[in-house]
Amino acid sequence: MNLLEKLDVAQKVLQTIVFKKRFPLAVGWDITYRCNLQCKYCGAWEKKVKELDTKTVLSVIDDLSTMGTKVMKFSGGEPLLREDLGEIIDFCKRKKMRVLINSNGTLFEKEFWKIIKADEVEISLDGPRDIHDAIRGRGVHDKVIKAIEICKDANMNLVLCTVISKFNISHIPYMLDIAKKYKIGIYFQPADQNLSTNSCKDIRSLFSPDEKDYKKVINFLIEEKLKGYEFISHSITGLKHLYHWPNHRNIGCLVSRLIFSIQPDGKTFICSGFPNYQEYLTPVSANIKESFDNLSLPHCCEECWCSSLSEINLLKNLKMDSILSMWKRFNR
Repeated sequence: MNLLEKLDVAQKVLQTIVFKKRFPLAVGWDITYRCNLQCKYCGAWEKKVKELDTKTVLSVIDDLSTMGTKVMKFSGGEPLLREDLGEIIDFCKRKKMRVLINSNGTLFEKEFWKIIKADEVEISLDGPRDIHDAIRGRGVHDKVIKAIEICKDANMNLVLCTVISKFNISHIPYMLDIAKKYKIGIYFQPADQNLSTNSCKDIRSLFSPDEKDYKKVINFLIEEKLKGYEFISHSITGLKHLYHWPNHRNIGCLVSRLIFSIQPDGKTFICSGFPNYQEYLTPVSANIKESFDNLSLPHCCEECWCSSLSEINLLKNLKMDSILSMWKRFNR
């Protein structure tokens, strides 16, 4: 995006905050639920839905472009399993969209060419080899490190995401060391039931960290941020919000007015982070604008523990560190 386009985005965000208007500024698209891993706290790979074909995907992107969508984030499952992902990204770039990819990083040695034109890649890292592999599968940690090196060699913008669980809570310094070594940003968020697509109802008790230990970790991250550690991608405001997990904290939802999501089959919804989001699915429409206009806005979700989404929600407080944090990310 050039400066004028970024200012246009800022203007739309401000209009949303002040006048509560809705703009489809960004779209999170689970382009496939297929995945080559079976991570312990994710059940995306269990879902069997028919994926939209290439022609339909490109048509939807074309419609989104005319609606003013500026950011497209492709997730999964594992998006690199889509053979047409490179073609889809190329089309997004022709429509002047910023393209983000959320990947497990295990397929980069053979499939990196598909995402070379993306603006940013987000890869999950849950800890040292024994911890990461216990959660995601044998040999995955080393593939993630290799993926980081591939991205760095290609000058690709890269950010890490760590889910804080009872299994890795004592290894947060390791993640900071990796971020510092490769000079890349890193986000943290708690293992929380509403952040998982796993059908297991006891995901919170299985993975969520002890509350006291978790708060110590967030305080540690705040202290490191204040000391000038530059690779923690959160704002101080964002970290202070995450500190309150799991206690309810009404921060409102700006995301529901700026972002919406698409399933592999084309069904649309606001966000998978709020309870019973499946009840809010909007059926596939021949016109994506019609689907967007008919989206049901949730009234049951006023908190958010997803780090990237909560940072957006906190923009409505007009705290300077939150604004600068998001501005820096757009300028990477």
